[in-house]
Amino acid sequence: MPKQRNRETAPADAVPDDQVGALRRVTMKDVAKRAGVSQPTVSFVLNDRRDVSVAEATRARVLEAARELNFQPNQAARALRSNKSYTIGVIADRIISEPYAGQIVLGVQQAVQPAGYVCFVVETSSSSDAVDTAVHNLIAQGVAGLIYAAPGPEPVHATITEAGVRTIFVNCWAANQEGTPQILADEYQGGRDAAAAVFAAGHRQVAYIGGPADDYATQERERGLVDAALEAGIDPVSIRREHRDYQVNSGYELALTVLAEDKPTALICGNDRIAVGALMAAHSAGLDCPDDISIVGFDDQPDIAAQLHPPLTTVALPHLQMGLAAGRMLLADEEPTGRQLIPCRYIPRGSLAAPRPAHA
Repeated sequence: MPKQRNRETAPADAVPDDQVGALRRVTMKDVAKRAGVSQPTVSFVLNDRRDVSVAEATRARVLEAARELNFQPNQAARALRSNKSYTIGVIADRIISEPYAGQIVLGVQQAVQPAGYVCFVVETSSSSDAVDTAVHNLIAQGVAGLIYAAPGPEPVHATITEAGVRTIFVNCWAANQEGTPQILADEYQGGRDAAAAVFAAGHRQVAYIGGPADDYATQERERGLVDAALEAGIDPVSIRREHRDYQVNSGYELALTVLAEDKPTALICGNDRIAVGALMAAHSAGLDCPDDISIVGFDDQPDIAAQLHPPLTTVALPHLQMGLAAGRMLLADEEPTGRQLIPCRYIPRGSLAAPRPAHA
């Protein structure tokens, strides 16, 4: 049933809801009829032309009519009229295939869509030639800005672009350029929170199993571990630390060695995959988690962390929030600079408990 309208503001020829937009695109003419104003007035309001005098009551009526009719502006025509692009180019390196890292793109989209922008995502290989080609093609199409995104914090090849093309790096930074604006997860804070929770539970015999020693995330998470140990009155040197890659088999093999030699009551792992391997190693050694050994991961990977038995205590990486921050930064009035860190979130689950009294 058509929505009842105020007789004083609704013109007689207003377009009914059930007739507009069902079979064709809603136009500014439709909005003008609904609001009882001229089509130029609708254009002035919807394009936020503050240099043209429009009464606030009229402006509100136009916006309400556009909302009721679900008016969607023609972005191509809008870009031509304003000489401005409404497309954001996203240079993605492997994040489309990573379900949790793909949240970065979702965050960018959620940030820019309310302003009328759309994202054009290009998945590239790690070769610099592929990146250069993708960027040049996007610029040739007149993108409003560029966002580089990667599944893990790492340096990436960045194409040198002409002045005026705003560029932001998410979960990565330019290996060949200085001073580029970056948005990264606060890996240090996440590592500190995870370790602090282990120490707060009463564990003092602790080992760390991490990724490659020269990896940025590994270094930041370990830096957090060291500071959390110092705050808990624990000598960081007493914490055994082992490094390999971020895979399940590395967690399994390293955990078996550590459990046999040091008898820790808790394992802090560099990511959730390592934690899965550590949990398998604990079971192989006849240990129950968390009664005999507590295990903490990092990442909160979908379909892994919450599905384990017991569910894995971990730290969630803020991929969605990083994407949102990148989109907002790209559209901000001020020029983006420096590095912005987005907090990680500690997630307590069943794999962390107090040590047995004999170990406390």
